[in-house]
Amino acid sequence: MTRRRAIGVGVLGLLVAAGGAAVYLERWSPEVVPARRLHPNVLLITLDTTRADRLGSYGHAAAVTPNLDRIAASGVRFAQAVSPAPLTLPAHASLMTGRNPYRHGVRNNGYFVLGADVPTLAERFAAAGYDTAAFVSAFVLDRQFGLARGFATYDDALDAPREAADPLELERRGDRTARAASAWLAAHDATRPYFLWVHLYDAHEPYAPPAPYRTSFDGRLYDGEIAFQDAMVGELLAAAGRASGRAGAALMVVAGDHGESLGDHGESTHGLFVYESAVRVPLLVSWPGVLPPRVVDPVVALADVAPTVAALTGLPVFDGIDGQSLLPLMEGAAPGRAGPVYAETLFPQFFMGWAPLRSVRDGRWKFIDAPEPELYDLAADPEEQSNRWADEPAMARTLKQQLESMARAPAVAATTPLSADAQRKLAALGYVSRPTAADAVTGPRPDPKRMAPLFERLLAGNRALAAGRPAAAAAEARAVLGDDPDNAFARLVLGRALLASGDLAGAVAAFRAYLAEVPASADAHHWLALALLRQGDRAGALAEDDAAIALDPRHASAIALRAGLLFSSGRRDEGLAALKAAVEAQPAHAALRVDYADLLADAGQGDAADAEYGRALAARPDDVRALIGLGQLQSRQNRLEPALATLTRVLDLDPRHEEARIERAAVYSRLGRRAEARADLQRLIGADVRPDVRRAAERGLRELREPRP
Repeated sequence: MTRRRAIGVGVLGLLVAAGGAAVYLERWSPEVVPARRLHPNVLLITLDTTRADRLGSYGHAAAVTPNLDRIAASGVRFAQAVSPAPLTLPAHASLMTGRNPYRHGVRNNGYFVLGADVPTLAERFAAAGYDTAAFVSAFVLDRQFGLARGFATYDDALDAPREAADPLELERRGDRTARAASAWLAAHDATRPYFLWVHLYDAHEPYAPPAPYRTSFDGRLYDGEIAFQDAMVGELLAAAGRASGRAGAALMVVAGDHGESLGDHGESTHGLFVYESAVRVPLLVSWPGVLPPRVVDPVVALADVAPTVAALTGLPVFDGIDGQSLLPLMEGAAPGRAGPVYAETLFPQFFMGWAPLRSVRDGRWKFIDAPEPELYDLAADPEEQSNRWADEPAMARTLKQQLESMARAPAVAATTPLSADAQRKLAALGYVSRPTAADAVTGPRPDPKRMAPLFERLLAGNRALAAGRPAAAAAEARAVLGDDPDNAFARLVLGRALLASGDLAGAVAAFRAYLAEVPASADAHHWLALALLRQGDRAGALAEDDAAIALDPRHASAIALRAGLLFSSGRRDEGLAALKAAVEAQPAHAALRVDYADLLADAGQGDAADAEYGRALAARPDDVRALIGLGQLQSRQNRLEPALATLTRVLDLDPRHEEARIERAAVYSRLGRRAEARADLQRLIGADVRPDVRRAAERGLRELREPRP
């Protein structure tokens, strides 16, 4: 996505645009608001997968959220804030544009891109002369999905992927995101106001907070992740304070993007339902010296954030939006919000072929449009256990009409636009371009609340796959397909499980069946390429990875595999050039840089490879892949002492790293340290290792006993 540079504007124009906000703010402050209040620094923090009722300020007695609680106590806390979708990308798109999903067009993670014709909050700040920066922690907010527009800096570098990880689940731990954002604040030119967005993803499954939270929150790791996020919020507050100088305290907004069901209504995570546990989120606004502390009880929406921030900072009013400024509520001048609040999830439709869900909440009442409609009185039934649809027909009819008037849009909105190259490659492979599995289903769709047990089985399969148990994952996927033969997501899980277990023919069949319904999935094309390559079909693998890259030009795994295929088939310069171009286009992508270094080493360009490993390790000192590649290169170059140090570093980080232990044993042997070499090899033989590793270790021991002449 193209990054737009901030466009400077004259001070006079900025003051004129902000004049209305200045008059409004003066009513809250005993003194005339200084001119610098018209363009304050703005810090937006979004907390992924954070349900409101797990923060201390929202009543969770066991919460350890002192930083968020202080923000709530000193600013405005919205007691009933609703996300438009229990999914990261659509929710953030609404927060940044003031539009509901049916108006900005982003209806799910992964398949949708925010259109260039939809104005964003960052673009407004850039046009007003702000320095704009974003630091995100999950692939689902990668720049390719459209939210980078307006940000001069958009840092979407992620942690190194786990083996067989789903690309949509790639993330960066919050401490590393906070560190990068803090460094940006420290280097920021204090003469310019900033708009800084920091996204923290830690509360998303799997719940694995770092020490000491993992121990202190044993048995309730979700709360541990939120406590860790809170600590990162504290670090960001401290960094903003150090960087503030004479600019005064920043306007701060903290918002959850969606919640987490945690077993409510039979859903362990999120995406399937629009119940309160998945869509009610924390929303805090703090501006010391300007906004007085207050709790706002009426229902508000994430779509209200953009117009509210615009009004507070004097930005031009957003036109054609669904959200509205919350300034009257924050001042206490209005009894309630004008109009109902919308939420939807099309995830069941796109991934499983089940019915989509839409909801509308107006005060205490909430209606969910489903094959079996639902109506809840949240004042009397906050956990949504008693469906009043049959008991309150007038209220049900009114809310249904409101919902229909709000979202008069097609059931399937425009998805990621396919380039002409992508369409041509899909056609050459025999695929008909259809963006989602939803098109394969005709007639009535199953109600997600009746299908929740199958969804949980698919999640169990995904977890088994991540834990290295592909047979269990395949069993779960087959069980779901037995009950729901058209479930495309189950085919994808099955294909990945069979690929991991070595059933290549089965994996190819599963991926092809999935791609027949979802041909625009770059990930599925790449996984199919891996399966074909392991079958020996190099041409087929190259064609599928070509399709993956045409669909997603930033798909790092596909780029690396394609480059390796070209290199190993004799097109070495072409393979190296492809990886070099990818690294230049994504310089912060550590994994791509390591792939490039590996290929340079294989090409005999040791000095260039050494430099690339060094750059990767400068950005990520504990990158095991970079360290093992560097250690092997040093060994080949006969730099034995540096190789020993590098390989020992790998084993300090990962004592079970078989390749590093084999290589270190060889280095020990060449250094004449036979006892240490023998100890490394014997440790491998005594462990549960792959057969080829065991054979290599046994061969090494024989050579130590019978050294070559």
